[in-house]
Amino acid sequence: PSTTTGASTAAAARAAAASAIAKYAFLAKTRPLTVAMADVEPAAGRSAWLKGEHEDPIFEGMLKDFTVFDDALKAIDVKLDDFMLGFSELACGIRSLSEGLAAELARLHDPVFVAEGCKLREAANQIARSDAPCSSLSKLQRNLEFNICKPIKDHLANNEKLKTEVNKRRLLLDDLRGALKQMDMCENLDPGDKRSAMAKEELAAIRASFKKVDSHVFEWLYTLDEHRGDILDSCLQTLKYLQYEFFASSAHALSAVLPARMEFRPMPEMEPKCLEAQVHLELQSDDFPLDFQTCDSSAAFAARLLQRLTRENKSRAGAVAEKAAPAASVDPLSLSSLLAQGFEESRARRALRLHGNDTQAAMDWLLDGSADQCSGEEVRRPVTAGRGALELRPSTEDGSGPRPSPFGRTS
Repeated sequence: PSTTTGASTAAAARAAAASAIAKYAFLAKTRPLTVAMADVEPAAGRSAWLKGEHEDPIFEGMLKDFTVFDDALKAIDVKLDDFMLGFSELACGIRSLSEGLAAELARLHDPVFVAEGCKLREAANQIARSDAPCSSLSKLQRNLEFNICKPIKDHLANNEKLKTEVNKRRLLLDDLRGALKQMDMCENLDPGDKRSAMAKEELAAIRASFKKVDSHVFEWLYTLDEHRGDILDSCLQTLKYLQYEFFASSAHALSAVLPARMEFRPMPEMEPKCLEAQVHLELQSDDFPLDFQTCDSSAAFAARLLQRLTRENKSRAGAVAEKAAPAASVDPLSLSSLLAQGFEESRARRALRLHGNDTQAAMDWLLDGSADQCSGEEVRRPVTAGRGALELRPSTEDGSGPRPSPFGRTS
C-alpha cells in the first residue's frame, strides 16, 4: 500500500507541474491580446481591469512573485556579506593561533617543536592569507564574488530597472483609463468634431505606448518567473560547493604537514589531577633516588633529568644519524624513474640517498616496506610513549585516506 500511495503522489505531483506549465504558457500567449482587442474592437475590448474596476489578476500575481524573488535576492546579498565576514574572522583566528603557537614553541629551543611550529604556520598561511592568491581564503573570495555575488548584484540592478518600468506602466495605464473615459464622453459628439478626433489620436498614442511597456514588463516577469527556481538553486548549490572546496583545501594544507603516523597522549589524561596521581606514585616508588630521601633534592632531580635526556637522545639517535648521513645529491633521472612508478617524492629521495642513487636498490627498499618500518621522520611519538599513547595513522597505505579521530571518547 505504501508503494501505491507513493506512486499516486508522484503522479499527482507530475500532473500538477504539467498543469502549472500549461497555465503559464497559455497566459504568456493570450494575455497581450487583452490590450490588442481594444485596437480592433474599442467597445467590446475594454475589460474590467482596463476600466479600472479591478486590477489585472494575472499581472498582479506575477508582480507579487517577482517581489518575493527580489526580496530573497536582497536577503541573500546581505547574508553573503556576513558569510564572508565570518570566514575572514575565522582566517584571522587561524593565523593568530598559528603565529602565537609557533612563537611560543620557538622559545623552548627544541628543534622538533620549532620545526612543528613552522609547519603549522606554513599550513595556516596556505589557508588564511588573503594576500596570497592561492590560499583557501583568496580562492573562496574570488569564486564567491564571480559565481554568486556579481550575478546577484546584476539581478538586483535589473530588478530595479524593471520596477521603474512597472511604475511607468502604472502611470500609462492610468492615462489609458483616462483616455478611455474621455472617449466615452465624446461618443455623443458629431463625427467631425475636433474634440472627438483629438480624443481618438490621444487614445491611440497612449495605447501604443502602454502596449510597448506592458509587453516588455510582462515578458520580463514571465522570464524571471520561469527561471526563478534555477537561479536560486544555482546559488544554493554553488555556495555549498565553495564551502566544501574551502574546507577540503584547508584540510589538505594541514594534512600535508602531518606525519604519516603519530602517537600522542590525549590532553584530558594529562590534566593536573591526573599528573598529581603520577606525582604521588613517584614519591612512593621504591626506586626513587636515595639522594632525595636523604637531603640533596637538586642532585636527585638532576640525575633523573640526565637519565630522561639520555633516553630521549637514544630514541632520536637513529633519526639523527639518518638525517646526517645522506649528504649526496639525488640523481634527477633516478628520481623521475621512481616517481613514474607512483612513489611519493619524499620517500623516493630518501631511498635514493640511502642507496647511493641505485634505482633498483631504492625501489626494492620501498617495495619491501623498509620505508614504513623506519620511524625517524614519519612517526612522531610523545616523551611518555609508554603511558597510554594513542596512535593516529592514515586509513590507506599511501596516506591519502581520512585520518581517524580519537577525540570522541571521554573518560
